[in-house]
Amino acid sequence: MEAPAKNLDGTVQLVSDQGVILIPTPSADPRDPLNIPLWQKLVILGTTCLYSTMGLTAVSGLGGILGEFIPTYAAQGKTYADISNLMTFPSLFMGIGNMISMPLALAVGRRPVFLGSCVIQVVSLILCATNQGYAWHFAARCILGLAAGQSEALCPLMISEVFFLHERARYQQFFSSIQTIISGTLIILTSYIASTVGWRAWYYLFAGFSGLVLLLATFFIPETKYVRPLAAYEGMGADKDGNETIPVRSDVENPKQAQQFMTIHDERVLDTVNYLPRTLASDMALFVNEADWSEAISCVKHQCQLFFFPDVFWVFSMNGIFLGVNIAMGLTYGNILGEAYHWAHQYISIAMSGQIVVAFVCIPMLGYGSDFIVKFMARRKGGIHEPEHRLLTLITPLLLGILFSVIYGQAAAHPEKYHWMAIVITINGYFFTFVGANTAGITYLLDAYPTRGASCLVMICAMRGVISFALSYGTVSLYSKHGYDGAFGLFGGITAAFGALGVVVYFTGKRIRRFVSPWTQVENTAKATMG
Repeated sequence: MEAPAKNLDGTVQLVSDQGVILIPTPSADPRDPLNIPLWQKLVILGTTCLYSTMGLTAVSGLGGILGEFIPTYAAQGKTYADISNLMTFPSLFMGIGNMISMPLALAVGRRPVFLGSCVIQVVSLILCATNQGYAWHFAARCILGLAAGQSEALCPLMISEVFFLHERARYQQFFSSIQTIISGTLIILTSYIASTVGWRAWYYLFAGFSGLVLLLATFFIPETKYVRPLAAYEGMGADKDGNETIPVRSDVENPKQAQQFMTIHDERVLDTVNYLPRTLASDMALFVNEADWSEAISCVKHQCQLFFFPDVFWVFSMNGIFLGVNIAMGLTYGNILGEAYHWAHQYISIAMSGQIVVAFVCIPMLGYGSDFIVKFMARRKGGIHEPEHRLLTLITPLLLGILFSVIYGQAAAHPEKYHWMAIVITINGYFFTFVGANTAGITYLLDAYPTRGASCLVMICAMRGVISFALSYGTVSLYSKHGYDGAFGLFGGITAAFGALGVVVYFTGKRIRRFVSPWTQVENTAKATMG
């Protein structure tokens, strides 16, 4: 018998006098992903991170060697805009890939979809390396985009399913920062690899590492989908049949009050009598859950609904614009440094090395900082956590993004007035703005709509892919007509506008969540999923 429908608006009690409350509440099942030992959770984090790095670097790192293709493809009648499409179109296909793969992952499980994506990524990279012309290369990179897209939705979803709310931001930021450190190192080496052993070897390098990811994922990444009652997302306990217990309550005036929740200090005892143990064989099983195609259909329906939620619309639009500006800088910095600042071709990709520094800065500021803020604010509000507190970490990235965008445009348009460091600092600095928007946006929506997590991630990644594609696709014509200063001055103004909208979302977010709660209603509270 199904439990009745219920609304969940994202406001939960996170802190009690007994300590930080575990949300979602873990079950006693040894095969519950929340009960996976920390070392295996870190292996999952590392493997998905390596997968993401190989895909995203192959998609976005082409800017440093784009000049290698100009003579060959120009001889085939291709313009610079056509050659730039080798970077812009894969970004669009990353969004399309998310819209295809996420409903599949909800229906059949995360593991089979992730392993399938690993295979596609290896094959597409080999096709890129062996291409014999522009059309072949373009098609292979679009296929690569379909696979690489999992790094932006499926991978963060899998990570969120093995960690708790109070540690969500730090591990999402570890995922992003480690990815950036490895990616930044590879981008630095991009020009050297292309100029010494050729760009085909560059692709083969990523294909080899992607093959290693496939091998690691086969043995060490278990299924992370787990069906929980709605009670678990509210910090309640639940019995083996999914029946809810009493809601979280904590009364500091009554220390004898019965505790109806689980904190980080409580011992977690696994039930090996009523549940099967976790083994290597169970972890390696391709299909763990019975396929539920209704979840795939619901995911599509939820995406359509979420599109019209004001806070969700703001998050994916902001991410799309910031990613588009980041791609626009990636498309132009090579020519600017080479032609205006007279850098040797083999040294151009070194300009991106600042992203490694950014990655280290992001871990304490955006990762641990976000988790610290939500716990600090919860204690100030009687233990209650509001998802909007995640947005406080956006303040610094937004202010810097406005400044960096304007300076980049000025330095590109007037090289006689600026040092080349203006280009190097701003291109890496704006990356910090994008990472800040990405981390804050993902953690905010996962906290605000816990039973729509997968759909929220797809909306962020798919729509930002479309928006960033449209923005970066028009970059060449925009700066051709209005100059670099006009184009990136406009981007700075847009960044400021989204920062202003963020203030509105911060103060009205709770009312928005309550208003849209009828459309986030969980039909069966005994089976609340991440769809």
